[in-house]
This record gives sequence, C-alpha cells and structure tokens, in this order.
Amino acid sequence: MILALALAFSAAPATVGAQPAEGPAAAKRHTSTIPIVFMNVGNPVGIGLVDSLSRPGRNATGFSDVLADLSGKWVELARDVGRPHAPLEYVWYSGWPDGQNRLQASERAAQSLGVKLRARGISSVAEIDDVMAVTKKSGVLALVVQPSPFTFRQRDRIIESAMTHGLGTIFGWPTAAREGALIAYGPDYTQLYRRAAAYVARIIRGTKPADLPVQEPTKFELVINMKTAKTLGLTVPQPLLTRADDVVQ
Repeated sequence: MILALALAFSAAPATVGAQPAEGPAAAKRHTSTIPIVFMNVGNPVGIGLVDSLSRPGRNATGFSDVLADLSGKWVELARDVGRPHAPLEYVWYSGWPDGQNRLQASERAAQSLGVKLRARGISSVAEIDDVMAVTKKSGVLALVVQPSPFTFRQRDRIIESAMTHGLGTIFGWPTAAREGALIAYGPDYTQLYRRAAAYVARIIRGTKPADLPVQEPTKFELVINMKTAKTLGLTVPQPLLTRADDVVQ
C-alpha cells in the first residue's frame, strides 16, 4: 500500500491546494512503514522527514521547493521595480516557525545589495489591510511577500489588498502573477508533479523510498503581470521583461 501525498510545507500551485505546514511531519508520525512521497517541502531534513537529501534512509522521499534559497532573488526583483536606493518592503507571516529564518535570509540579501529591508509581520488575516496601508505610506511601489503556508492560502486576499492600496506584490509562486500579483519567481510546479508521478511508479514497482534521493526543482519561472503594472501605473524595466518566461497582458 502506498501513501502518496502532495504535501505543501511552503507552497503549491492553486490547482493543487496547500496543506498545513505540519502535514508532512504529521504523516510521518502516522506511519514508519507505508511509503510517503512528499511535495514542496522546504526543509525535509530539518523537520525530520529524511536523514539526508541524497540518502533519505526512511519511508519518505519526494521533492523540495527550495523557496528558502530564493530570498535574494525576490529582493533583487523588488529593487529592480522600485525607486533607486529606496528601502524595500517585506511582508511575512510571523506565526510560522520558519518565517524568521527566511526573513533573516532576505535581510542578508538586501544588505549585500546595499539597500534597507523593512519587514512587517502579519499574525492574522485581519491585519493585512492595516499592513498594506502602512506600507503604502512608506512610498514604495511594490513589496515582497514571504512564501509560507499562510501567505499561500491568503494570496488572493493579499493581492487584492495591495492593489487597493496601489501596491504591486512579488511572490514565490508563478501562479500568483497569473492571479494578479505584479511579479512571481519560483519553481515550475507542473514539472515537479510530473517527476513525483515517476517516483510513485518506481515505488509501486518495488523501489524503496530510502533509495530515492530527495530532488529539487530544475526549472524556474519568472512571470510578470503587465496588466497589473498598467493598473498601478508602474514601469517594469525592459531587461526584466526580456528575462520573463511569461508576460501576462
């Protein structure tokens, strides 16, 4: 019997539906024998799903989304569409254990670029509008939204509130830009799901999860929503548009 789980520790495309961050670990606690194929887990070693990426060593294997490693990329995108030398705004969900680590990675990235990062934590949906209002007063054009289970589930609400306040948003899931965010950069999740199906097939044929290394994304997408940019009156630099994999008109 196989338990094949699409478990989103950080995020998942809108068509799949994100699960709570505790999902992968909870599944692992329920069984030590039934094979588990996990998806979109940011730190499978850190949360105890596997012994190592190359040799999982247990009954679970799958695919990491490496979103924690992309912090610098989103900071760069915010700088590229913002005002020269202006501080960057960063919104994150403060109730997520890994949120502080990702914030620190973003702060280091901003420091390396010579810009200041102003972080604004959100602890509930009720705080989204207030945070957007304060962010708008700071004079920025766009803000980075830290990837987390909360911000994935609430991405429509965050995008809507940001648009209402005249702000563009930068997300870590390509689908977010197709849903109204200004820019999104992240893994091609369709490719990950296809690769996961191959893992399930191999396990059905008898391969042990312990013998299948945890894989990471090999393809990433940069999506820019020009409809959103025009609505907000923002100019997206031509070099950035040239690099985009998809431009939403």
